[in-house]
Amino acid sequence: LSPSVPRVSTVPSLLSSSSRPSPGRLLCSVMEFSPSQTQLRWLQGQQELSGHVVATAVVPNGDWSQQLLVLLETAAGRGVTSSCQVEHVSLEQPLSRHW
Repeated sequence: LSPSVPRVSTVPSLLSSSSRPSPGRLLCSVMEFSPSQTQLRWLQGQQELSGHVVATAVVPNGDWSQQLLVLLETAAGRGVTSSCQVEHVSLEQPLSRHW
C-alpha cells in the first residue's frame, strides 16, 4: 500500500466537566493516514509543548488508514499562537495547523 496523506485539524475541545467548551483546551485530530508511524507535536512559536498533552493511541479506521487525537491544555493568552505539527512519511515537510 502506498502512504496516504493525513488530514489535520485543530478545534477547541468540548471535553470539560461542565459540558461547555474550555478556552484552555485544544484538540488536534490527524485522520486517514497510512502507514501508522506518525509524529504529532504541539508548539508555541518554535517551542515544543510537552506538558499537559494527552494523546490517544493510533486507532485503525478499518480501511487500512489510522487516526490520532491529541489534546493540549494551555493557559496561553491573546496573541499567543499554538500549532499542531504532524510529521509523516507521505509529507515532504511537516504539516502545521495554527490556533
